[in-house]
Amino acid sequence: MKLRKSIFGISCVLFGMMLLSGCQKQTKMTLPPVSHKTLTAMVISDDHVIAPSLHDNGKAFTQYAANDAGADLKYSATIFRAFIAKALITKPDVVLISGDITNNGEKASHEYVAKQLRRLTAKHIRVYVVPGNHDLNNPIARRFKGKHQYSTEATSPTQFKKIYHQDGYGQASETDPSSLGYLVKPSKHTWFLMLNSAIYKSNYQQGNSTVGGGLTDGTLQWLTKVGKQAKQAHATLIPVLHHNTMDHTVIHQDYTIGYAEDVRKAFTTAGIKLSLSGHIHAQNIKSTKVKNQSLTDIASGALILGSHYYGTLKINQSNGTATYHATPLNVSAYIKHHRGNKAMRAYQKYDHDVLYAAGYNAALSQLYEDRDETQLSSAKVNQLARGMAAANIALFRGTPVKNSAAIQSWQQMPHNTSLRGFVLATKKLHGNVTWSGSVQ
Repeated sequence: MKLRKSIFGISCVLFGMMLLSGCQKQTKMTLPPVSHKTLTAMVISDDHVIAPSLHDNGKAFTQYAANDAGADLKYSATIFRAFIAKALITKPDVVLISGDITNNGEKASHEYVAKQLRRLTAKHIRVYVVPGNHDLNNPIARRFKGKHQYSTEATSPTQFKKIYHQDGYGQASETDPSSLGYLVKPSKHTWFLMLNSAIYKSNYQQGNSTVGGGLTDGTLQWLTKVGKQAKQAHATLIPVLHHNTMDHTVIHQDYTIGYAEDVRKAFTTAGIKLSLSGHIHAQNIKSTKVKNQSLTDIASGALILGSHYYGTLKINQSNGTATYHATPLNVSAYIKHHRGNKAMRAYQKYDHDVLYAAGYNAALSQLYEDRDETQLSSAKVNQLARGMAAANIALFRGTPVKNSAAIQSWQQMPHNTSLRGFVLATKKLHGNVTWSGSVQ
């Protein structure tokens, strides 16, 4: 017995420094607290990365990517690397990722993302992640080869915590007993409450991932406790979660979190004035009043599509105010630098066409379905479809659509026409790119 204990002890000494050693648990990561006046965070959501090892750009993948609701899936890994390059130049204190990190929760994709994020943590940039509805227990995790697609290993909650040990879980000062949520304190005065709003326990039974989200009663109780701690410490508490805490656009079913009113009440009771979310893919900022207290939810535009936004959140730790600005990621410049002009032009065409086609085809399908009643000519249908394409792009960009002839044609349609309300609502988009206010 003594010999066995001795051998075991020697083994632990030899492998104790290995992150995934069987002789010791992953260690908690510590960095000096941010002590300067302004804490800066880069914020992204919905990167939807698929690892390059999971596809060959063949027929099956090309067809799949072309029907991904405007997402730039073919370039997802490249876009993510472009963001990493930008973060390494910008050098924020913190990078926040609010879910849908991967295409469909493929373990290989999570591992690919984590490998890229290690480039940031190696430079002492703190990275904090939470899962989205695509990321865990996803039964449609796929790989692609030639003309066919195949099942591939998905990611369990336990695997998720291990993969992202350096990206939040290893820095947690507290964890939510009810979920994958955790609390991090990058500074004495600024805390981020990383909340798991994804629902995934029944995914395998239902055969797909659950789009809607929620927080359990246990999570809300933990949130209340953390809120009291933050108040006692005079710290700003900012929650980061995947699902929106209020309705951002005319399309909000399954995007706004379940029992949203209860969540907003819990937030304001905890002294929270700003939350960061994603999920809807549109860059959008909404504010509301809860018991005479202002609450703002910033939904980050999806990194995978549209303007490929990243947000910059600057928190004044002296007076508790903050500013936010969404900036388009210059993916074209990144591709030009690494692959040349020809590759850049191919990307630019694909990037525009895949998003334009998503709106155009959605309108075309709906308008032709209603054509027996509307009696629209083919030319009119095409004009309306062009308007829908422009409106769809504007929604994701978060800025008003231009009042073109195609948009005016929607204005002239009967009020009960399908998609009319959606298209015209994009004329009123404003205040979604820049925000400032109190966070304490």
